[in-house]
Amino acid sequence: MFHHNMAENKAVKVLTLLAALFMLLPLPVMQYVGEEGLMALKSYEMFVRDDWLHPSILGMIWPHSPLWHWPVIAISQLIGWEHVDIAVRLVSVIASWLTALAVGLMAGWLFGQRQVHAGWLAALVYLSMGEVAFWYGWLGYVDATFGLFIFAAIASLWRAMADEKFTWFILSLLFISLAFMTKNITAYVLYGASGLVLLWQLKRWYMLKKPLFLLAGMLALTVPVFWQSFIVLAGSNTATTTINDILRNFAGYGLLAFIKHWLSFPLVFLFRALPVSLLLVWLWLRRTHHFRLDPTLKTLSLILLICFLPFWISAGATPRYLVPLYGLVALLLTGLMLQLDQTRLKQAVLIIALIVIAKIPYSLGILPYIKDWRPERDVKIVAHEIIQRTMNAPLRTQNDVATGLAIAAYIDVWRQQRPPVHWYNGKENGVYILAEVETPKFGKLVKSWRLRGDHIYLYWKDKP
Repeated sequence: MFHHNMAENKAVKVLTLLAALFMLLPLPVMQYVGEEGLMALKSYEMFVRDDWLHPSILGMIWPHSPLWHWPVIAISQLIGWEHVDIAVRLVSVIASWLTALAVGLMAGWLFGQRQVHAGWLAALVYLSMGEVAFWYGWLGYVDATFGLFIFAAIASLWRAMADEKFTWFILSLLFISLAFMTKNITAYVLYGASGLVLLWQLKRWYMLKKPLFLLAGMLALTVPVFWQSFIVLAGSNTATTTINDILRNFAGYGLLAFIKHWLSFPLVFLFRALPVSLLLVWLWLRRTHHFRLDPTLKTLSLILLICFLPFWISAGATPRYLVPLYGLVALLLTGLMLQLDQTRLKQAVLIIALIVIAKIPYSLGILPYIKDWRPERDVKIVAHEIIQRTMNAPLRTQNDVATGLAIAAYIDVWRQQRPPVHWYNGKENGVYILAEVETPKFGKLVKSWRLRGDHIYLYWKDKP
């Protein structure tokens, strides 16, 4: 039995390392996906302007948090800006690795008495989850990094309350401040909601009366105020931008849209946590195993529920908003897996192994075929042609859809001796202009392309 467990533990460790390594597979293969071009643009423009605090898009300052772009700039300086598409993804992969590490450490603290290798198992569960392994764990968006800091903040807060340690509390405040600096103030909502659950479940309400904890918490909450007052440029407001985004998830939807979202969103959340989530649901539905919610798992479930609720009750929330919750999901799934017998646990690890292996053909074949390998989806070839046609003439744009932004991002880093592509102000002459729709007033149409479901128009606005 001892040797059998040793072999299983070794298999879990090897699978965890492979799952982490395979996160790198799509990085050099894929062209820009979705908003990746936008993220590359913002990073490059910050670097060119030598302004590390105010991201800009096509030359226009945008009130977004800058922290995520800092490692992108650092990595791009090391590997070359022509590889910024890899840099934006590498930041997400590193964040996923660090989240897996945090999940593993937290699992060791929560479940270590039950299983000495619970940490490795939890890290493997996290890295093999569909949402992490196949999409947002490597995609060059802010979400993986945002999720890292939110999970680390909640985990540290749990340790702070359980052990009544001020150092853990300070660490949690640091992490949640970094989360805000990565994306927006919704980090505080998830953090505060989790804190209420922990106060209730751990019966630590009296900690609210401790001056040291209270003062530190109040000081941490001034970070957004300080940022808005002293860093964000006059006339912009990060909170307003976030609130408007939230309101859009509620406004303009009919009752049927809300009902459809209420019914489907939990299933989407569950499905994207595959394969372990689906295995455990299958075992529960077949009544082959009765799972118990001990105090730890109950606390995890309640934190997940209260953090999930704001996105559930809206009609426009997307699965992307749930990325910060998957570290907690991994802990919950790990706690339930540890209740399985050796046979079922071995089956679960085998299923995870199949998912890890499936990442190879998915990353090197299936995903590129879906996204890039058809002529009408090849952004790079269009960007190259635009450079050849425009030569050294000024290039402007009025195309801010994902395809147009991807083209601008490639052009910027392929001709770094030229200024970045800026938004066309409608007044300049003697410039080329990229447009999203037909716009005869821009001058002579040089060429148009049908690309990824969008139209790209290149105009020449001659001098009068």
